[in-house]
Amino acid sequence: MTIPFRPLSEVKMILEEAGTDISYAYDDLVFVEHTAYMLQFDDDKHSNLKIYYSTEIDDNQAAAEEKKLLPLMKKHKMTLTKAGKFSLKQKEDSEEIDILFFPS
Repeated sequence: MTIPFRPLSEVKMILEEAGTDISYAYDDLVFVEHTAYMLQFDDDKHSNLKIYYSTEIDDNQAAAEEKKLLPLMKKHKMTLTKAGKFSLKQKEDSEEIDILFFPS
């Protein structure tokens, strides 16, 4: 099994320049510290990130986050694709969470 290249250090730089940071990275997902959005590496196009916005933020806040990220993505020769929304749900009697995706 081949593990695809994922430029996590590049994403970390982009997020820091945007005024935020990574709170947790797991496999192809990057959780951002304020959870307004989550990024997913695109295994088909390594210079692209998919963005999922939290169901808890409104369209204006999502647009503001995107406005901050797009110039930084371009600066680092990466692209950003809207992929939909997500929600986090605590599993009963567990510290684990489920991630529910709602594709656009």
